[in-house]
Amino acid sequence: MGSRALERHISGVYTTILMGFLVETMPAERVKELLRRAAEARSIDELSDVGSWSSYRQFRRLLEERFRLDGRSLHEQADTLGQLQSNWEMSQSARTLGSPGELIAGGSDANPLVPIRRYDKTQVAPNEWIIRERFEAGYEPFPEFCDFVAIQYALIPMIFGMAPGEVTEEECQCRGDGQCLFRIRWQPHETDAQEMEQYRARAELAEIRLGQVQEMITALASNEQHEDILQGFVGSLLRTALGAGGALLVLEARPGTAKTIYSEGFAGADVEAIADDLLARGDTAGNLIAVEVASARHHYGYLAVDEGGAVLPELTHATLETYGRLAAAALDTARALEEARHQANTSKILLDLATSLTEIVSSEETAANVVKAVPDLIDCDRAAIFLNSSDPLGTHSDDFRLAGSTGLTKEEVARVSSQSGNAPPPDLVEDLGIERTTFSGLGNVASVSAPIVVGGKRIGFIVASVTSRPERLAITPRLAARLKGLAAQASTAIANARLVDQIRFQALHDALTGLPNRVLILDRTEQMLVRARRADIQVAALFIDLDGFKDVNDDLGHQVGDRLLKAVSERLSVTMRGSDSIGRLGGDEFVVLVDGSSMDVGPELVAERLLEVLRAPFELPGPPGTSLTLTASIGIATGARASATELLRDADIALYQAKAAGKNCFVAFEPEMHTAVQDRHLLEMDLRDALTREQYRLVYQPIFNLVGGQTTGFEALLRWDHPERGLVLPEAFVSVLEDSGMIIEVGRWVLGEACRQGALWHALGHKVGVSVNVSARQLETDQLIDDVRTALELSGFEASSLTLEITETAIMKNLGAAVSRLNALRATGVRIAIDDFGTGYSSLNYLQQLPVDTLKIDRSFIAAMADSSESGTLIRTLVQLGKTLGLETVAEGIEKSEQYFRLEQEHCDSGQGFLYAHPLEVDAVEEFLAYRMHNTPRLVESTTDKT
Repeated sequence: MGSRALERHISGVYTTILMGFLVETMPAERVKELLRRAAEARSIDELSDVGSWSSYRQFRRLLEERFRLDGRSLHEQADTLGQLQSNWEMSQSARTLGSPGELIAGGSDANPLVPIRRYDKTQVAPNEWIIRERFEAGYEPFPEFCDFVAIQYALIPMIFGMAPGEVTEEECQCRGDGQCLFRIRWQPHETDAQEMEQYRARAELAEIRLGQVQEMITALASNEQHEDILQGFVGSLLRTALGAGGALLVLEARPGTAKTIYSEGFAGADVEAIADDLLARGDTAGNLIAVEVASARHHYGYLAVDEGGAVLPELTHATLETYGRLAAAALDTARALEEARHQANTSKILLDLATSLTEIVSSEETAANVVKAVPDLIDCDRAAIFLNSSDPLGTHSDDFRLAGSTGLTKEEVARVSSQSGNAPPPDLVEDLGIERTTFSGLGNVASVSAPIVVGGKRIGFIVASVTSRPERLAITPRLAARLKGLAAQASTAIANARLVDQIRFQALHDALTGLPNRVLILDRTEQMLVRARRADIQVAALFIDLDGFKDVNDDLGHQVGDRLLKAVSERLSVTMRGSDSIGRLGGDEFVVLVDGSSMDVGPELVAERLLEVLRAPFELPGPPGTSLTLTASIGIATGARASATELLRDADIALYQAKAAGKNCFVAFEPEMHTAVQDRHLLEMDLRDALTREQYRLVYQPIFNLVGGQTTGFEALLRWDHPERGLVLPEAFVSVLEDSGMIIEVGRWVLGEACRQGALWHALGHKVGVSVNVSARQLETDQLIDDVRTALELSGFEASSLTLEITETAIMKNLGAAVSRLNALRATGVRIAIDDFGTGYSSLNYLQQLPVDTLKIDRSFIAAMADSSESGTLIRTLVQLGKTLGLETVAEGIEKSEQYFRLEQEHCDSGQGFLYAHPLEVDAVEEFLAYRMHNTPRLVESTTDKT
């Protein structure tokens, strides 16, 4: 209970007012920026729920960031706040009290909307009150909150149709006083006007309640499951009971049904005990305001809210009684509907039982069996069943075709079957539920029909016709009962047959594209291999994966991604020969099985044709201009295998090699590829346990000033100590972390560990910075921003001493999203460096847009300086570019003294490399720093190539 109380500092009533105000007065992007700056993880909808709660720190950050972004006090925008507050249903409830004074007088010395704040109230005149408030010990007052509270008091008279009140804060905790003293005055209505306003408020509230009754009964009548409706009902009660901390509806157990609880706002562990207490003690249970939920017919249970959280218990109790009556009416309706549905379901079960005893056959066979019985039950000469067409996915057309008949000649059957749109126009529809219809041109003098309905939709109809004496088909109760009974039998049997067809299709086909799925592809691969072994022919499997499909989903949304997958499947289907099989294994992976004539040209040419076909732009349905261009990678496995799994596995291995080779190509499988894949798989398995087994560690390479040689910081470098592999350097495993997504968790650990170590060095007096590498995968989500904030907060490390190094390629991959996240990172106070600068493809125009502090010149340019004058010129250009943009320049990989002197001549700011120092273990860093403080830096040329 203690931890829960710490979070319930500010009621959602206040956050709802604040968020409504922000949405009204700020652009949407500005609101999002405010929430980011306030480190607020909740959405606008969550913050706009009056039943929610916020901590003191969360609400304070929201108010302070609002003032920082806007600069104006809430008093200057009181009209907007007033309009928002006057729209609330709870304001309608409060208005029934009659006056602002009665509203202020309610409640106790604890503020239910702000439990960490105490207050007392004194009436000094009919329309004047003094309210004294103070934060409890441990919660610091702040002026933005006083401004917010003052405007709330000013708006109280507006609830009753009056002008805003005059509020003066005569004392304030923020100014050193022991309390905040607010004096509120307002101009009253005339008595008659005030009474009229109170009656109008009550009428409006009654209309709201009546609307809720209508909505609930409508929902119950159209939805067999009423649990969601009652849960929403409890949520609505919580939002209406001003300040209540929780609401609960408990329904007593009845035969065949257990006790049912609907709750919102209460802690999960408490709900069961609260419900049991209510059932045992009724409306006197615990610290609750409770009422019985009962109608003239039934007693159902109890409805309650948290008494300690209610601003006005008397008003809350009246509201609760209204909701109790509403719940009872809704439950009466639900029970009546349940009983009616039960009776209908019983009849359906008996009918299903009878039809389940017969063999389930196709829809056409079922129709033929039913139609043969029509003349035996109805005095007619001819009978027919018409059904609409149905594809395997269960969609139906409006085109009805003849499915079975009796009494028609072959010529007449052919004539009717060749026609489309055979639904007969009704001449007369009787209350008995059958239609008087006429088939012209077939010699019929009278016909009647009954619809075949499945799931509320008409899928066909039965027709009975006579060629003489039309009175034989006079519509009587007996005729209607028999024809409708046959239609019901046909409905059940045909529905079962179609359901089996759909289940079979869906079990073997992809729901999105309609292509064969993994199960069916495996079966077809097995059949293809059997044919290959029997006829000694060559076969092949082509594993296709779309390059960059994840970016389509991330940038354009899954709907566009789904349309693209459909377009790809259609293009593959029209490209391949009829003897080939195409399937979708899931995601953006497709398989093509090739044998027969396709093997004459060779699977490589087939793969080349597929790559060429997929390179053409895709014009997708949807918004105009939705055109996408993509490439694919293909792995080919040729020849007989012992099983389908082995053939597809080898094609998958070849696909992986095609991806590694740069994508947009195909690779044929070779046996030696197995070893590489197995090694990578074992490496990935070991990496999954490395973090939990504490096998990672960091080493630190010094960064020094090129002018004086002083150490200015350290770059944190990841190392992996494996019990069998030994020391593993990053280039051997980081790519696996990236591909598998494990880099997110490992990167979070690196951030936390580097900040913790940096804080320890600062505590010892070494004011050095720490640089941490951030991967492209980390930069793809906003989680990185939270990880940086968490690392800084837990370690106490100064944000300005942390530099995040991000490669130029990672930034340019999605420039718009990268700039947004880099700005958010810069807002935390950290520094941003572009790593390996010069190897990517950013232009000067893009570079000017990036919120960065440092350019790190790639080691490849430093190494080439002595070998070519062009490299030296490039170094000069990069350094001058940094100077022009006001950025620090850092040279990587300085290993020779001539490199150092040349960089110094070009006025490069800083550098790192083996000439100055190798990466150091943590224990060696302090010794290194102490030595550098008392000795002139000595640069030693390196003879090793290790990194």
